[in-house]
Amino acid sequence: MSMMKTYPLRQATHHGITAHEIRSPLAETTYGLREESACLLLLEAGRARVEGAARDMAVESPRFVWLAPGRAGALRLSPGSRGEMLQLSKGALARVLPASAFGDELSQVLRGDLSVPVGTERAQIVRWLAELREELTGGAPGAEMMAGHILSLLLIQLWRGVKAGRQRPDVATGGLVQGFVQLAGLHLREHWQVGDYAAALGVSRDRLSDAVRRATGRAPQVWLHEALHREAAELLTNSGLQVAQVGFRLGFSDPAYFNRFFKRMEGVPPSRFRRRAARRSAPSTSYAAWP
Repeated sequence: MSMMKTYPLRQATHHGITAHEIRSPLAETTYGLREESACLLLLEAGRARVEGAARDMAVESPRFVWLAPGRAGALRLSPGSRGEMLQLSKGALARVLPASAFGDELSQVLRGDLSVPVGTERAQIVRWLAELREELTGGAPGAEMMAGHILSLLLIQLWRGVKAGRQRPDVATGGLVQGFVQLAGLHLREHWQVGDYAAALGVSRDRLSDAVRRATGRAPQVWLHEALHREAAELLTNSGLQVAQVGFRLGFSDPAYFNRFFKRMEGVPPSRFRRRAARRSAPSTSYAAWP
């Protein structure tokens, strides 16, 4: 039976960013994945497996891996694995995403788990990660800003890798369902049909449907509609966009169609949902709420 223990080496933490240099001993190594944090992994040598509720991914080096926040789990590394890992709080991630159309696209890509191959850019990624660790531990003036800039470069490099493989994700590494989720992160707002996803993944529609049903308990189209509904609810709750603008942001060219879609999914129109959400978040003015 293989040994299993947590083995962080040369850990550095600062402003919601924790960096680990991975030099795995001659035993399996396990890192806990917290629900409130994201994880960025460069696996230079060895193999890894991501386990947990709704996530199961096998990784062969060299790979650049993104594990989105929102799901707890474990990262298991084979003996002798080597690489770098960052764990990011949601606040740290929000600080480095630009307030622009590109930032919005990048945010959508980072909503799901990602795994992309690493080629000639590996040396540059290794240098950035080493520089980031130095900034986190050195305490030089402006370290937080410098660390944020380096993290932005790493996320852009990940985005480039996803874009380069968007027509045919590495299904053998991430699994068919993982490839579907990865493509959905890119094309959800374009309202791709299930057949489009199947064609991009190089499988039949029936095979994709069967795989998604086994993994999620839902048909692919239902899963896509639920993902759109979640994004709509988040924008209605946390943004100042008008209802029609929310619909346009999510790819609905007709506001009436967006209203019908949201009412079918939520049970109430988007305007009523927003008013209800605002009432729930409003501070109480009753005497019972006074200190």
